Order: sequence, then structure tokens, then C-alpha cells
Amino acid sequence: HSSMLLLLFSLSKTLLNSSRPSVVKRIVGGQSAASGLFPWQALLSVEDLSRVPQDRWFGSGALLSDLWVLTAAHVFLGLHRIRDKHLSTGRLVNRILLHPHFEPSNYNNDIALLRLGGRVEFSSNVRPVCLPPDHHLFPPPNTLGVVAGWGILTPNASTSTSPPLLSDRWTPDPGVLADVLQYVKLPVMSQDECRASYASRSVGYNITDSMFCAGFPEGGRDTCLGDSGGAFVIEDEVTGRWGVFGLVSWGGPEECGAQRMYGVYTRVGPFLDWIQNHLRAPPQ
Repeated sequence: HSSMLLLLFSLSKTLLNSSRPSVVKRIVGGQSAASGLFPWQALLSVEDLSRVPQDRWFGSGALLSDLWVLTAAHVFLGLHRIRDKHLSTGRLVNRILLHPHFEPSNYNNDIALLRLGGRVEFSSNVRPVCLPPDHHLFPPPNTLGVVAGWGILTPNASTSTSPPLLSDRWTPDPGVLADVLQYVKLPVMSQDECRASYASRSVGYNITDSMFCAGFPEGGRDTCLGDSGGAFVIEDEVTGRWGVFGLVSWGGPEECGAQRMYGVYTRVGPFLDWIQNHLRAPPQ
């Protein structure tokens, strides 16, 4: 979407094993967003220049300030170094900071910060999202949040079957992103229901305190292929401001939007100190 902040940069990565959650996400059962409705939304297009043809996958992020974008750490799993950075529209990314306690085996503490090489000029279509207030870090169950993303509209043949338990993300074919930003409203689930849902699938899933689930028990609406790192935002009823309370992280092996198979999100609240320390630090 031309009105959104677009981050396009090239990365080198190694091949990953298949013992990780199914994490590449898109919007299921959502609707198209009007221009400027989610002005903090950033699209990440990540390319592996070491492979022929070049490997590409997509993620999302949330603009926190004129220099910083918040996203999920697993989007950058296996990277050796950044090289041949280039930008189509938006700003160059010159630093990727994965949380020091990120656990690739189960995506615990799945959060990262991207520092832009140049400051973003705010407008009606490009504007940062708020961080959660200190008194409201953990939204109670049934709180409605919103997730947006460009999404994968037509999965390729390799995704036509359910991925294995704790499988890694797959790489979408270029050109299958939605032309218009999609969004879906989802309720926060209780931690007990979240854990019970995944425990019924396999003992291999671990819902930690840094995660939460969102979705409907009957299914039908969810995040799915293509939007890892996107913001789960909640509107403050008093101020009308939107805050980022979660980041799209992973999901189970069933088809997206399956009954009692909720999307799993990284909680932003426990990482506020880490985020704010970097946002306040002088440029290096």
C-alpha cells in the first residue's frame, strides 16, 4: 500500500531446521483497510541473496517513532549479516536488535527493534503507534484488539497441507500479497484457555508468560501466512489512542482460523524497559 511506510531490504540467512512453530502469518476473515487507518504499519520484504533464485519472505512491523520499528525477532532467524541493503520506498534499516533472551526453539521473547537510517516524516498516513500504558500492560480476556497485514492471498503448493508440529515459516511466492491492507478484530483469550488449546494438540507447544492468544473459539478469523511481527493494537477508551500490546508470532499446525486454534502473540508489556531504553539512547 503506497501510503504505508515500506521497508525493503536484503538480508543473508542460513537454512533453518524444522523444529519451530508455524509462524508465517496472514489475515483470515478480515476486511480491507481505508488509507491511513493503520499509519504505523510497516511492510518488511526480506530477501536471501545467497540463493538462486533469491529467497524472499515478508513480515510486518509497527512504527514506534521517527527512527524505530517494532517487530518479531523470528523474522530475522539465522541471519549472518546484513548486506546489499537497499530501499524501494521508506527508510533504510541500519540496525536489527533481537531481544537478548529470544529463544529460537519455542519463540519465547519473540521481539525485535529495527533502527532506521533516516528519520521518517510523519503525515496522516505515516504515524507511530503508542506503547501500552504502565497501568494497562496486560489486557484482560475478551478485550478486542485489531491486527492488520497485507497477507498472503494464494499460498503456493508447498503450503497446501498443514505444516508439521513446530514447523518453520514458509516463503511465499512474490506477488501474492494483498494490494490493500487487511485487518481483523480478535478477542484476547484467557491464558488458561490458550494453554489448554495447545496442550490438546501436543505436549510440544509451550505457551510462556511472554505470550498470549487471540481469536474466536469457533474459528473463522485469524492471522495466518505472511504477517509475522505485525502489531496487535487496542484502542484506549478514554484517549482514543491506539497502543501495541502484542506482535504476531506463531500458530499451530491446523489450517488458519481453525476451531480453538488461536494465534499466538508476543506480549509487549514485559519488554517496555528494553524498548524504551533503546528509543531513548543517543544515536550510535
